[in-house]
Order: sequence, then C-alpha cells, then structure tokens
Amino acid sequence: IMFSFCAGGACCVTQICSACLQYLFPSLRRRVCTLPEVGPVVTADLISLVPAVSLVLGWIKFRHTSIGWIFQDIIGAGFLCMLQRTMRLPNMKVATLLLSSMFFFDIFWVFLSPLMFRKSVMIEVAKGAGTGETVPMLLRIPQAGDPFGAERMLGFGDIALPGLLVSHLLRHDKLSKQTWWKGYFATSIVGYFFGLAATILVLMWTHAGQPALLYLVPGTLGSTLCRSWCRGEWSKLWHGLPESDAGAVKGAVGEPETSVIAAESPNADYRQRRMQPEELQRLTRVAPDALGRAEAAGSDGEGGGV
Repeated sequence: IMFSFCAGGACCVTQICSACLQYLFPSLRRRVCTLPEVGPVVTADLISLVPAVSLVLGWIKFRHTSIGWIFQDIIGAGFLCMLQRTMRLPNMKVATLLLSSMFFFDIFWVFLSPLMFRKSVMIEVAKGAGTGETVPMLLRIPQAGDPFGAERMLGFGDIALPGLLVSHLLRHDKLSKQTWWKGYFATSIVGYFFGLAATILVLMWTHAGQPALLYLVPGTLGSTLCRSWCRGEWSKLWHGLPESDAGAVKGAVGEPETSVIAAESPNADYRQRRMQPEELQRLTRVAPDALGRAEAAGSDGEGGGV
C-alpha cells in the first residue's frame, strides 16, 4: 500500500504540475524523449518530477512526525484531482446507485462490523490495525487545541465519490446553461459542506469514528434529487439532456455546427454525430456536379498545353 501511494502520488503530482507548466509556459511542451509504455516525455514533465519526488521523500521521512500530514495531504490532493480529471459518471442513475451502495457499505463496516468482529473494521484499518503505520489513503488534519497531537482523518472515498457527483452536476449545468445558483452544482457544494460539518459535530459529540458518507450522501445526492423534484426537473436530471440540446449548447458558445463531430452530454461522454438526411441529399447533388467540372477543367488544360 505504501509503495502504491508513493509511486501513484509521484505520478499524479507530476502530471498536474506538468499540465500547469505547459499551460503557463508553452515552450515547455517540447518533446525530450519517448518512453515505452509511457509515451512522449516533454520538458515540463521532467521539471515537475522534481517537486513530486521531493514530496514523496518528505512523506517517507517525516510521516511519523507532527509535519507528516502536510506531505500526505498534498500527495492525496494530487490523487483526488487526477481522479476527477480521468473519471466521470455517465448519468444520475449510476451516481445514485454508486453513492447509495457506498452509503450502506460505510455504515456496515463502521457501525455493524463490531457486532461480528468485536471491533470496527473500518476504523482499525484506518489506524493501521496495530502495525504502527496508518493507511495513507486518507487526509490527516491536526485537531486544534489538542495537546496530545490528535488528528482527524477523512478517507479518499469520502471526497472522491461525492466529488464525482459534483463534477457530473457541473457538466449538467454547463450543458443546460444554468447559472451558479439556479443550477445543481452549488446545491451539491453546499450540501457537502453541511454534511461534512455534521460529521465533525457528531464525531466531537460521540468521540467515536463516524462513517462520513452517512452524512455526505444525503447532503449531496439527497439535496440534489429533492431540489430537482421540487422544481419539476427530476426527469430531466435523471435521464440527462438529449443529444440535440447538448449540440445546441455547443453551437451557442461559438463552435460552428459543422465542426462538432461529437455531442457531450451527461448520458455519455461522446457519441458520434450522425449526418442529417438534408445534408446527405445536398452532398449527393453537389458531388457529381463538382466531379464533372473538375474533369472538364482537366481536359481543357491538356488541350491548351497548360
């Protein structure tokens, strides 16, 4: 687990830093070499590798000290950003199924597993199960005002899974041309904030580990579905935007209709744009005429010695 965290963390931080450098300094996009199974390596990748490896080495050296959480949280943020960059939910049906399943999964392993195994399996795994090493796949935040240096822990799944829903809602708002407060992105962000606040309050009140998804799923998924139901848009949100609406949105932002070969929608990433019957008829009429003119021009050129 530690090796995967170090190797994956260095890779994620490198890619994020490289993308930022290439955006700010286009000259760093120059290809240096090509590695098998990796692909082309540009100058920005080599520069970004230095801070990424430094973070990993710093975490390995200081992970048991009072500043180890800084290195772990930065690497963890790289993991989570790359996850949001590379993965997306196709529609609200999958989002509801995924978050509902993880909702009950989290509750079982925190609250119900002690009835079967005498200890909460989720909490014991997060603390390292007596090995002296905590699982690095979580964010560590020092508890303010604690003289013993206690820390709050938030698993990657408690951020990544609701984050996939939030990203999906942002794409939905963009395609449907919803403003900040009228769309569902802001609703999910506010719901996540109150869900996380409720998790911390219950944790401080009970002094026992809490399944964060118990509060985050109702705050994000529950608030989104309730608002869509009250606004009469539940079916539209559930089934996603039609391809025609997605194409209209793309055309409205300045992209010519003929250049759009794929329509992005919450239902699927990209679908091949089908040619309309009118376009097909126009091409069948124009193509023979153009071919005839080209042949005539060629014969005239040969006869004139051009």
